[in-house]
Amino acid sequence: MTNRSLRVRRSLPVVLLLSLLTGAGCAQAADVTPADTQAVRALFLQQATAETAHDLDALSGMFASTAPGQPDPVSFVARAYRFWGRDEVLEHFRQTFAGTWRVEPDQSALRIIPLNQDTVQVYAPTRVTIGAPGQPEKTATFLINEFMIRSPSGWKVAAVIPVPAQ
Repeated sequence: MTNRSLRVRRSLPVVLLLSLLTGAGCAQAADVTPADTQAVRALFLQQATAETAHDLDALSGMFASTAPGQPDPVSFVARAYRFWGRDEVLEHFRQTFAGTWRVEPDQSALRIIPLNQDTVQVYAPTRVTIGAPGQPEKTATFLINEFMIRSPSGWKVAAVIPVPAQ
C-alpha cells in the first residue's frame, strides 16, 4: 500500500463523518421555510410590542404550552435570575410590568438560525429600558437569544436568554 492510499484511507472516516454531520444539519434546517422565518420574525416583533405595551394576555399566547403531564419547555434565564416554566415567566413579567419596561430590538441585526425543522434560535441586539415603580429608568443593550419551537398552532417562544451587551 502506498503512502498516498494510506493517507486517503485514514482520512476517509473523518470525511464521511463530516459529510454526514453537515448533510444532516442542512437537511434538518432546510425544513424551516422562508415562510417559517417570516412567522418567527413576526412573532418576535409582536412579543416586543406586547412587552412594551405590558400586554400579558398577548404575551401569554406567544409562549409554548404543553399537554398536562408533559414537561414545560418555557424558561427565562438571565444573569440575575432564572424562571422555569410558563407560569413563572409570566409572573416575572407581571411584576416587571408594574414599573417601566420597554424593549426596542434592532430589526436590522435580528437573526433567525434554524437548529432543526422544529426549533430556531432568534438573536437580536435590543435596547431594554427598565425601572421599578417610582424609580428612575435605566436603558441598556442586551443580546437577546430566544429559542422558538414549532407547535400545532404555529411558532411559540420556549426560552428567553438576555445577555448584557457590556
